[in-house]
Amino acid sequence: MEHDLTFQQIKERVELPEMLAHYGYQLKKGQNLGKGKWHVFEGDDTLVVFKGRGNDWMYFNAQDDRDKGSVVDWMRNRVSTGRIVGIEQKPGRNLWQSVNDHFREYLNLPESARPKLDLTPVTPMAQGERFTNIYTQNCRPLEDTSYLESRGITKTTLENPQFAGRILNQFHTAQKEGMPPITYVNTAFPARYEDRVVALEVKGPNFKGQAADSDFSRSLWLSKQPEGKAATQLIVSESAIDTLSYAQLNPNDRAIYASTSGNLTQNKIFEMKRVMEAEKLSTVKSLFDNDTQGHHFDTRLLAGFASERNPMKVVRENKHLLSVEIIGNAPALQAMHEKLKEFNARTTKQYQAESGAGSGPGGTTQPLMTPTLSEQLIGGSRLTQNTWQFHLPMSRDALNAFNKAAVQHLTFEKKIELVKSQGKDWNQDLKQDQLQKVVARELPKVDENQQGFGQEHWKNEPIQGVGKISQVHQAQAEARQKGERLLTVQYRERLDQISQLTTLQENLEKAGLKIDHSLRLPKPNDRETETELTLRYKIDSPQLPIISQALNALATNPKATVIEPTQDAAERRQLAAAQETAAELKRQAGPQIQPSDSPAHDQARLSFVTAAGPLVKQLREVDSGESKLAAQRLVDVSKFLLKQPELRPTDKEALDKVLVVVDKHPAIKENPAVQQLKQAADVVGKPVGAPELKQAAEVKQTPKQDDTPTEERPRRGIRR
Repeated sequence: MEHDLTFQQIKERVELPEMLAHYGYQLKKGQNLGKGKWHVFEGDDTLVVFKGRGNDWMYFNAQDDRDKGSVVDWMRNRVSTGRIVGIEQKPGRNLWQSVNDHFREYLNLPESARPKLDLTPVTPMAQGERFTNIYTQNCRPLEDTSYLESRGITKTTLENPQFAGRILNQFHTAQKEGMPPITYVNTAFPARYEDRVVALEVKGPNFKGQAADSDFSRSLWLSKQPEGKAATQLIVSESAIDTLSYAQLNPNDRAIYASTSGNLTQNKIFEMKRVMEAEKLSTVKSLFDNDTQGHHFDTRLLAGFASERNPMKVVRENKHLLSVEIIGNAPALQAMHEKLKEFNARTTKQYQAESGAGSGPGGTTQPLMTPTLSEQLIGGSRLTQNTWQFHLPMSRDALNAFNKAAVQHLTFEKKIELVKSQGKDWNQDLKQDQLQKVVARELPKVDENQQGFGQEHWKNEPIQGVGKISQVHQAQAEARQKGERLLTVQYRERLDQISQLTTLQENLEKAGLKIDHSLRLPKPNDRETETELTLRYKIDSPQLPIISQALNALATNPKATVIEPTQDAAERRQLAAAQETAAELKRQAGPQIQPSDSPAHDQARLSFVTAAGPLVKQLREVDSGESKLAAQRLVDVSKFLLKQPELRPTDKEALDKVLVVVDKHPAIKENPAVQQLKQAADVVGKPVGAPELKQAAEVKQTPKQDDTPTEERPRRGIRR
């Protein structure tokens, strides 16, 4: 019987990188990967391998901070978990005996059967140096899928080997004074740059954040290569949730999935190109949101992938306008220009139809071009024979028209496919698809054309039959007597597209409108359905500005026809404008605090709230989850001080955390409002009636340059 090897003998004789290759791990290669400090191996997980201070091979798992140590620890962790086929505890042998058995089997292999790797030498770890992944140090492999399932992502999708190790659980423990600790389990998406995790996006119910020091300026969340087949496409969206939603709706076993985790930067486009070259991908499929920002990202993507035959760059962009310059073949650019002129013609025609522009009283002709219309049109100018510059309004329709024309007439380094969701994003489409499947399963005998998706909570009988118009007028008159207004919306949808009716109904209710009934009308043709909604709202509703905005937006929707009495629409807009004006005047008047028995506290409260405003704005402008959380904490403390004169212990704790974040940002720290905030906090942090505050108040109330008694002077910032 062979004697067991000692741990030291194992460490001296086993080269960890070669053993990993023997068990199927692949060495990841990339520009500056490891920088002479470590190597990265990817198999069923991602391992970072380096040399310890004793020149022994060490490792840590980038996806599980419990899995780390020496080559012996690596084998022990695999024997105890059985995560690799062939490495398991032997019958009749304990854990450590089985570990020794597997090492002996490996060392008894012929030299020719062991992989030989040509590795860049790595420098042993220096004294005091530690290698850990700061982004995934509190993470575990994905087990709690409740958040993702609440977003409609099924376990079947999550069990796809392409997503193994690319979605994690992050554990965060918080404890308030005098309370037991609470551990929160969030869902985490590691973002990679050149095959290294450099950022971590964290999501949970009503929570979105990121690991400290995350670098999202150049990194992407990426799936693994599909098993058994070579990928041909890179499918990318704004968020990992949207990418997973698309993968569930449109399975593709020849794609690598990606997410930009928000903003699309030039550096992220460079990283996309690197991934596509490394994996030999020929197509990039853009799934960015179906809103203005999503179409804007498409324009950036096209500019980044434009070929040398027609280089394209964004030369100017602001909130209202995007200017793009293209150098290329003159006929192609001219054809693109003609295509955009067609968009301008359609937009002008729609504007004239809606506004009545172009015809004046008595048949006279009015000027067609107005500032409102010109802001919606795409401008184009030829700078040289082969150079054009296009000026795009920051609107979804204009950007979409430009992007489609560019794909049609220009050439790109890779094939570009722009794919848009029916709703705002792909997760919304996924939920809509699942809702339709539930309705079809649970209500198989319901005729959709009559019941309108079985929305049973609208109980009012629909107005129908002979004399419908007179009944509508009567219903509107009865509504007016109750201080309400009634209107009708006819909503058309194509049968070959995902229905947005339920989303529309939910948004209308959120805005403050009540839906009396939803009735599916006879089909206008074989390709469309039409639904009639009867809406009701109170004319004195505090939500009237939101209601009015919702109805105005609905009136511009090409799928909707709003039938509303002219006098009701005019009245609605007038009263909504009056409410907005009153709200603006109230905002301009500044914060109004509820007076207390302490003038010193009231003055400090007003000073605190006034100083907090600009600081909140600055904190929100910092692209950091920590700063945004600090801004919200400051808002919460300010809201409390509007009603109460002194800070609670929890408010003091929150304020301390805010000031810690402020100190990290010199531009914010140097704002005079910070000192004003601290001085005010010193006062409101003391209880009302504190001796030093009473004394200060008495000194302040002593008349100086006039004989007006203090009690007759109005307190600054407090309404009498």
